[in-house]
Amino acid sequence: MDIQNNLVEINTLKAAKEIVGGWSVTSKMPTISWSTPAQECNTGSKLRKIKGTVCSDCYAMKGNYVRYKKNILPALYKRLESIANPLWVKAMVFIMKNQKTVKDSGLFRWHDSGDIQGVEHLDKICQIAYETPEITHWLPTKESNLVMNYTKPIPKNLVIRLSGSFVDGKPPIFRCNTSTVVSDKDNATCRAFENEGKCGDCRQCWDSSVKNVSYFQH
Repeated sequence: MDIQNNLVEINTLKAAKEIVGGWSVTSKMPTISWSTPAQECNTGSKLRKIKGTVCSDCYAMKGNYVRYKKNILPALYKRLESIANPLWVKAMVFIMKNQKTVKDSGLFRWHDSGDIQGVEHLDKICQIAYETPEITHWLPTKESNLVMNYTKPIPKNLVIRLSGSFVDGKPPIFRCNTSTVVSDKDNATCRAFENEGKCGDCRQCWDSSVKNVSYFQH
């Protein structure tokens, strides 16, 4: 089966897009991203029920994600299902190498909505990063046990940021990179709110030398 999949050629973005269920275009970032339904987050679904957690006021459960629910939600579920496709890794690599905003920026963001679904999902993301060394991947996640127990090496161009659970809470204890959410703008190191919610020239989320990024609650 693997041999057959290796023989399959993906020659167009249209074909790759169909396999992975498309991608997200957000006005904030200098590149596209790829997302799944926040409703299907493993850890996030539990945290959503706890007052004071970041997930209890999840941005991916409101705003445009809800306003255009009839269009967006089916697309997110299609992406979730696509992870099981044997050609998913190959299609994502083609997108990385050929989609203009990824090529021009050299950046990619995973999961503007949703999270890692399991070890196999994380393993596939690592495969994609290994095959696209020219791209820096940013992967925010709350799946601490999954990441901490992952035994394979993490590609150097994959910046995993383990996200803090509580607003104004301390950064997670993690060997690599982290992120937190704060209610006071003065404590936020991400200053996108000063730039109409856009990254501008800032790239700290993708910068592995930045240990923790703190975001203003939104």
